[in-house]
Amino acid sequence: MKTLNKIFLSLGVVAAAFSFSSCTGDLDQLPTDPNSLTNADFKKNPEKYMDETMAGVYQQFTVHGANNNAAVSGFDGGMSTFQRSAFILEELNSDEATWLPNDQDYGAFQYGIVPANNRVILGTYSRFMICVSMCNSFIQTVNDGYFALNTEALREKADEYIRQCRVLRAGAYFYLIDCFGNVPYADESVKIGSVAPQYKRAEVYAKVVADLEEVANEFPEGSKTTYGHVGKDVADALLVKYYLNAGVYTGTPEWTKCAEKAEQIIKRHQGKGFKNSGLCVNYSQLFGANNDQYAIGGSSPIDEIIWTIPQDPVYCTSWANGTFMLNMWIGEPKKGDTFKLAKSDFNAGDAWKCSTARRQFVEKFDWNSDYTESPDQRTRFWATAKNNFNINNDVLDQDHYGSNGFLPVKYTNWAFDAEGNIDKANSPAATTQIGTDYAVIRLAEIYLSAAEAILNGGGDKAKALEYVNYIRERAGLDAWNAGQLTVQSLQDERCRELYTEATRRTDLIRYGKWISGYTWNWKNKVKGGADFNANFTLYPLPSSTVELAHYEQNTGY
Repeated sequence: MKTLNKIFLSLGVVAAAFSFSSCTGDLDQLPTDPNSLTNADFKKNPEKYMDETMAGVYQQFTVHGANNNAAVSGFDGGMSTFQRSAFILEELNSDEATWLPNDQDYGAFQYGIVPANNRVILGTYSRFMICVSMCNSFIQTVNDGYFALNTEALREKADEYIRQCRVLRAGAYFYLIDCFGNVPYADESVKIGSVAPQYKRAEVYAKVVADLEEVANEFPEGSKTTYGHVGKDVADALLVKYYLNAGVYTGTPEWTKCAEKAEQIIKRHQGKGFKNSGLCVNYSQLFGANNDQYAIGGSSPIDEIIWTIPQDPVYCTSWANGTFMLNMWIGEPKKGDTFKLAKSDFNAGDAWKCSTARRQFVEKFDWNSDYTESPDQRTRFWATAKNNFNINNDVLDQDHYGSNGFLPVKYTNWAFDAEGNIDKANSPAATTQIGTDYAVIRLAEIYLSAAEAILNGGGDKAKALEYVNYIRERAGLDAWNAGQLTVQSLQDERCRELYTEATRRTDLIRYGKWISGYTWNWKNKVKGGADFNANFTLYPLPSSTVELAHYEQNTGY
């Protein structure tokens, strides 16, 4: 496919670029760069070009770049996706993951000590800003009349696409606000190519949330979302995430708003699935090769996956999403290794040996005395002592893979049947790129967020207990009674349910356990763990961005 011109963006992005080409398959459109076409081109077939350009917006949330050209220059292409950027910032420095290659830039994240000149900081920050810029560029192209929308149906379609862009933009801003704090803010009123003004964290939160609240109410009543796209449910789910963390971002908690918005989503999804909760019957179904059917717009009436990133081993390939979430953990033994594992256990075509879990996270689950078995179905595909893996994290490097931590494998390349059994007959081939979608936000997260908001004063505690027990019983565990549900026990249950789903750092900061109060192996580069510096609740802004755009750097960097 044709690779179109690269456009440098200065929305707080330095040395970052993007290009467009094909990502047909799941989104079924050829992305087009509006800046490479003329008004006359658009007039020839306005709907075609508008559809293709919108597919280009989604592409920036799905793959690392067109034709394997990374959109973020100077940053590893495989790492430079939306999903992997979120994972790096949220998980690698937590108790849930490590980065065993341990190179100078990526390796710093597993210890939580990340300077402003770390190229991964520039790369992840740039990815989110590129996503924001893409959304703004599409809206500007529509508003400036370039698509020549000459029918009411086309104008309605453009309005729908604009709503989707505003939701996607809020999704990118969540990680910018959460991880970087005082960031530049731009909507469609800021011209692409200009330097966006920097605001305080609370100000950016207010702007993004106000727009998201508005657009959530603009979706037509009963509107249906096409698979792979975002709609009202994603808008509302993002509001739940923003409200849940409002106390951190602004100093003013929004527990009641969080509980109320979560309840709206829950009511729309109930009446099917596990105990009519709207959840899938089996946890593994959410992370298998046919998990697309459980996304909104998928073929199953159960649509627990509220926001999905489509993945296809032929049409939408990247070293991210389901491919990354499986291959990063697993490895096959070489001569002299004592661990027992094979790619075929997961129907995988590749194995990277890049990560393990910290012991403190593993011990949040129930285990037998020798750590070989757990009643918790969420550990179904883990590599543990039963595979001769060592639970400890004595040395964090690839040479000691097998003896430096368990593998909390969640994603696989197996298809699953309606009961959650492996369906080998309908599973795809074991290729290096797999077609398992990435679940950005699930209904289970909304249930747990509602329960947390309720326990913090946002509603009926009996309802919170009901919601948490859906999660526990689906995992094969006993239901809790009222006395067992506490703020602390809920925090651990959220960890068990959402592990490696790019929520952990945010959650620990909200709990007041990130800097101190909870430790894990190699936190702050101390083998047994040590407290972080107080400023580590935010990452630094990229040093090159601060210098060129004259932004104020975060405190302590």
